[in-house]
Amino acid sequence: MSTQSEPAPEPPAQPSITASVTVSGVEAQILRDLAAVLGRTPEELAIEHPAGVLPIPTEPLPPVDWGLFDGPPDLAAGAGDWLHEGTGR
Repeated sequence: MSTQSEPAPEPPAQPSITASVTVSGVEAQILRDLAAVLGRTPEELAIEHPAGVLPIPTEPLPPVDWGLFDGPPDLAAGAGDWLHEGTGR
């Protein structure tokens, strides 16, 4: 008679899901540009978009009025003096 025990049963495999996402057209370009700005891959964002984590507006955004600074042309010339005033130099 042998005293060897039977090998332990294999643990059940973890359930998994493999998904494939294809984004095309304007949405694909938006995701590419956003990925470049965020330092992420377009594929990461393409997975988040259909999951609802990263919504993309379907209608055009209203124009934004970016107020431009219209200061004196020599503003930068005195900036160094102004910055050093608070440092005791």
